[in-house]
Amino acid sequence: MALLNYSLTLTDKDLNRLWSKVIKGPGENDCWSWTDVLSEDGYAYLGIGGRKGRKFLVHRLLYELVIGPIPDGKDLDHCCRNRYCVRPDHQEPVTRRENLLRGKTITAAHAAATHCSQGHPFDIFNTGFYRNQRYCRTCQNTRRRERRREAKENAV
Repeated sequence: MALLNYSLTLTDKDLNRLWSKVIKGPGENDCWSWTDVLSEDGYAYLGIGGRKGRKFLVHRLLYELVIGPIPDGKDLDHCCRNRYCVRPDHQEPVTRRENLLRGKTITAAHAAATHCSQGHPFDIFNTGFYRNQRYCRTCQNTRRRERRREAKENAV
């Protein structure tokens, strides 16, 4: 069976090896756990093609086998938040940005913040943007006043 995004042909032996390492949860919507090697960051992968072959992320392989090709420019987001889940219907094609904002990342935490570190709200009146990053105008104005005051003191 050929996989569209990988230019790879899986043999029956590869497919049997792949499915032998998947444990389907007992419930109808439970995760399918990968029982073999996980990458350092917790994702399931499988080597195909022997010593000169390649390693593939299993959730991507199974998504293409069961659902179809992953759209160009999209990442698969684990909707169950379980990185070693390989169940295709627990994956959703989304943009890289959307995937990062949904996860437990620094980017997601900053995007979800409603107030700055000093407690000022990020609202339409108090939020500025510079180089695609937001900042608190109240804190920015306080820093500017402090720099001007220090400059005057040092000038005298």
